[in-house]
Amino acid sequence: MWPHTVAILIGGQSKRMGSPKHLVRLQSGQTMLETMLEFASNLSGQVVILGGEVKGQRCIPDIRHKQGPVAGIEALLHSELDTEYLVVGCDMPSLTIDSISPLIQCATSALFSNNNRLLGLPLYVCGNVSTACSKYLDEGGRSIGGFVSQIENTVIPLQGREAETFLSINSLDDLDKFSLE
Repeated sequence: MWPHTVAILIGGQSKRMGSPKHLVRLQSGQTMLETMLEFASNLSGQVVILGGEVKGQRCIPDIRHKQGPVAGIEALLHSELDTEYLVVGCDMPSLTIDSISPLIQCATSALFSNNNRLLGLPLYVCGNVSTACSKYLDEGGRSIGGFVSQIENTVIPLQGREAETFLSINSLDDLDKFSLE
């Protein structure tokens, strides 16, 4: 098992989905959150939920409300729960331990890219960047890619269809496509 914390973001507004994404049921019968909790608990003994409350789970509320996923990351970093974190979205049910392994083996914060475009999640982030995260938010920054560009990082390029593993389910159309796979 990986000895650090996996954090699952659930605090988004889910506008395109029309209902909280973490509660959406997949074809397997599990909710997206249940699927991600299973993934996280298979990777690590320490799992937290960011940006919302889930009964029976350790949760870290955002310090800043309605500031996007970086606010959840900020709250995680300021919790000082650990020194290293893997941050994933609740809407990434295709993730596997093998697929994220290159991230958690990096010496610096790390994320994937595809076709020269950064994928914000999953994100491996070192705990020593909390000040940089708060500064980025104070300056009006909101994107994970923008935050990561402010800190030492490793970008791992993906080739071809590899990136499909990291796609988020953001809408009912995405959910239909995922169900067909």
